[in-house]
Amino acid sequence: MMSTAILDQLALSGLLPKSLSAAILAGDVPSTEEIVTALVIGAMDCEALARAGRLMDWAERRLARQLLTIVFLTAIAADQGR
Repeated sequence: MMSTAILDQLALSGLLPKSLSAAILAGDVPSTEEIVTALVIGAMDCEALARAGRLMDWAERRLARQLLTIVFLTAIAADQGR
């Protein structure tokens, strides 16, 4: 289980849907699977926008792809820890 400080910062970061953030801040912590799924979906959205963006250069697309890879590796690691 993640620490309360990490969860609070995550809830305030804007990376999670408002419903998950509100639940965390209210002390009703969702499952790790719900949190990781929301983060993976958010990362996929960002990567898709970067790939499709005509104003994005090669380096920005590459960075978006690297971050998406990190998110998936983190999700796999979180799943292994169950």
